[in-house]
Amino acid sequence: IRFVDNISASIMNRILSAFILITGCFTFASLSFAQTPWSLQKCINHAFEHNLQIKQSDLGNDQADIGLLSAKGAFLPSINTSGSLGYNIGMTLDPFTNEFATDAIQSNSFGVSSGLTLYNGFRNHLNLKRAEIGLELAATNLERTQNDLILLISSAYLNVLFQEEFVNIATLNLDATKRQVDRMTKLVDAGAAPASNLLDVQAQQAADYATLISNENARSIAKLNLTQLLQLSPEEASTFEILLPSDSDMESSSLPASASQAINHALNSFPEMRAASLTLEDANVNLDLAKTGYLPRLFGSYNFGSGYSANRQIPVGEPTYDLAELGQLEDGTTVYYSGVTADGAQVIPLVPYYSDYEAISFSDQLSMNINQSVFFSLSIPVLNGFNTRSGVKQAEVGVLQSKYAQQSTKQALTQTIESAWADAIASQKNLLAQQAALSSAELAFANTKLQFESGAISALDYADSRTRLDNAKVNMLRTRYDLLFKSKILDFYQGKAITLR
Repeated sequence: IRFVDNISASIMNRILSAFILITGCFTFASLSFAQTPWSLQKCINHAFEHNLQIKQSDLGNDQADIGLLSAKGAFLPSINTSGSLGYNIGMTLDPFTNEFATDAIQSNSFGVSSGLTLYNGFRNHLNLKRAEIGLELAATNLERTQNDLILLISSAYLNVLFQEEFVNIATLNLDATKRQVDRMTKLVDAGAAPASNLLDVQAQQAADYATLISNENARSIAKLNLTQLLQLSPEEASTFEILLPSDSDMESSSLPASASQAINHALNSFPEMRAASLTLEDANVNLDLAKTGYLPRLFGSYNFGSGYSANRQIPVGEPTYDLAELGQLEDGTTVYYSGVTADGAQVIPLVPYYSDYEAISFSDQLSMNINQSVFFSLSIPVLNGFNTRSGVKQAEVGVLQSKYAQQSTKQALTQTIESAWADAIASQKNLLAQQAALSSAELAFANTKLQFESGAISALDYADSRTRLDNAKVNMLRTRYDLLFKSKILDFYQGKAITLR
């Protein structure tokens, strides 16, 4: 029994040790992951690798590559091989002997054919040009998707930082209220303050705790929005933390004197404008393609083939000849199958007869039955129900639509940048006002705090002053982050990367 107990104890100790080791490994892995906060650039890089919209846009590049390969292939001749094996049963004409046969005949045919478009109004060249434009458009659309994603992630990232500041403010307020509760409790116990003051401060503590919970919930939702954009797994999202930038990193960029610098850069390099220009170029090429319907087409083809027939035979052995008299010619000359006339004036071939035949071999027939052909076909359009004319008119409308779309894109981008610059300037002025309001609120609250601690004012007056200070902090933070984001947007329109180191 002791031996069994010792074994059981040993096994249990090993199991327990293994469990502790495994749990420790998982805990260490979780802590290691949690200790690696995500910077804004890391979030952007991760989204570029995993975002579904990015992957879908990237597939557009693959499709454009396939289209370009197909357009290049149109310049090459078509080459096709063919082969057949058949059995003819009953009365049929042998294609290789040109004789009727009644027995079952095996036949084979083999061929190679090639065709090449010699002229079609340069349609192939225009299709190649459209394919090259399509490749550029696909790359431009991918860049535009990436830009949109950068703005979304930057906004979500800054929102998390914004909510994190709210949580910090709520935590500091709750700690300050707790200290007031402790102080007021001692004063009430000593009889130096009425109990109502303690109740007011405790009510303020409960309100501060509720505010903290509300801000923590808002922070959790902001993190959830960001992790959803990053498409993190539930395990990764549960330990997700962002890298808190320093105060210097949170400083907004200096705003340009006008929006013209950002507008000029965006109009010359932004993917929206490049896409609009490429679309217009594609519409012009499509118009040229439609006009090729008026032009003739020249096509050349070459065919090479051979075949085999089991009915094609050659005689075996020595021939025999029928020497019977054939008859007389019009002049009375007697003609024999011997091939020589009586007076030597007429020769008729001697017809041999064979008693046995054998099929010509497969390889010999392939060389004997070789046939080749070369064809040229010319097609000149005369009337096709106005299809070509309608196609040209529609292509002309497409060119006008692309021109208007290009102008609309330019106008919309210009207005967007002008609005962003005006918003940033207004936010900058608003920040100065909010900073001044916060300084005044801090001074007022400091004076209210001294009065409250000396018993000169009630807890309600203290709470009102604290509320005004909180509102000033919130307004200042909101304006600060608003200016930060808008200045980063202007940087983005000027070709600068959105970063928070």
